[in-house]
Amino acid sequence: MFNRAHQETEVWRLIILRRNASQVLVFQNAAGFYLPSVAIPAHGRIALALNAQVKALWNLDVYSLYPLPATASSHVTVRYHIVEALQYESVIPQRAQWLPIGTTTAHQFIEHQDISAIETWIGILARIDPNGHHAPFEIPGWFFDLRDWVQDTIRPLRLTLTGNFQQFNASSSFSLMRFETDAEAVWFKAVGHPNEREFPLTVLLSNHLSFFTPQVLATQPPWNAWLTLEVPGSRLTHAQSLTAWKNAARDLARMQLASIDLAETVLCGDLRDVRVAALLAQVEPFFKCLSELMDRQTTDNPARLSIEDLAQLKTSAHDALLELRREGVPDSLGHLDLHPENIIALPERTVFLDWAEGSVGHPFLSFAHFLEHFLRSSLSSDEAQVCLTREYATVWESSYSIKNLDALLRVSTFVAVFAHAVSSDAWHDALKLQQAPVASYYRSLARHMKRYRDRIRVGASCVSAAPA
Repeated sequence: MFNRAHQETEVWRLIILRRNASQVLVFQNAAGFYLPSVAIPAHGRIALALNAQVKALWNLDVYSLYPLPATASSHVTVRYHIVEALQYESVIPQRAQWLPIGTTTAHQFIEHQDISAIETWIGILARIDPNGHHAPFEIPGWFFDLRDWVQDTIRPLRLTLTGNFQQFNASSSFSLMRFETDAEAVWFKAVGHPNEREFPLTVLLSNHLSFFTPQVLATQPPWNAWLTLEVPGSRLTHAQSLTAWKNAARDLARMQLASIDLAETVLCGDLRDVRVAALLAQVEPFFKCLSELMDRQTTDNPARLSIEDLAQLKTSAHDALLELRREGVPDSLGHLDLHPENIIALPERTVFLDWAEGSVGHPFLSFAHFLEHFLRSSLSSDEAQVCLTREYATVWESSYSIKNLDALLRVSTFVAVFAHAVSSDAWHDALKLQQAPVASYYRSLARHMKRYRDRIRVGASCVSAAPA
């Protein structure tokens, strides 16, 4: 039990700044100074956990800026994160003091890594272009400007910030924060490379498909950022009945139908292009890449896909794409990350969030992703899957004649895995493909495709009707 708990936490050392980043918080014992550290749950929201731990341990209200590049010493990797105190005159925790930046020296610190981390951060600031050409969240103090902008934006709505906020993401170019007001909360989000496309798409959808998306109150184009009102529903993750899932399937189809006329406009936003023609062009190079990745696999478990397996998969992908094209269903807005956490259920409608994986292409690919998540939920059953599929298909059949609907949905599930794989960026990057986790991920997608192709071959009437 102890080892498992230890594996589920991660330790961060903190460079806590104060007074316009002129001072840094250090602790002291008989051996010298050291930077504070906190343990937080692994694989969670780092900024959210760091801010909460600093408050709990030392009663300091802070916000997070960004993590420093990892530094290595012997066999231990030490991670550092920059945070800033919200009060100019923050209370000093016990056994701690605020040191002026620039007066610290290596001999004062117990571990050289700590002073090196401080010097690394100072070096980052020194490299920032004095003309203002820097990432939006690199410079300490940005939170105070953001808070003023949020308050100015919501004042016409007769909303006032309470001072409480939650910070979910923190980096030099990404941010996700929730600000409480005296009524509805508001959300601030900013995106950087490679997700810049999410900013214009979110604004476009708020203007043209507002029934299905959050209301954008204001934007900050230099930051690729926007502010929205909180949607007062519950995440589909927490749905206790099939009704919310059925409504979401129905509203996904309704949103896609309404987006057909926007398809070309959406493409101008540099979204994921998963139209049939674009996917057909990727078949040959992607399976060549997969063949090379399979050759580099060093273990026999899981089993490699053979040359013959990959050749059959390539043919199946090509044929499946042609089958989708023959039905003539128009391209529409898509969402390649329809996780139930990104879907909010309301009594009268469904709202879809987080459009970083927004796409344009065959609409059934998005439904396949939606259905995949449903199959992992506690509500999943063959009968329930049929209900969801019927809700989704009925909307499309009201506007288009689809001859082989069941077969088309099965094929879409297979193609959706291929579309997800080729629309990701890493397989185009030779350096990233040298990384074992990245190579392993693409090999796992190939095996996933094979399982779906095999299900289609045995004539499964739905995805869950044949064993994995």
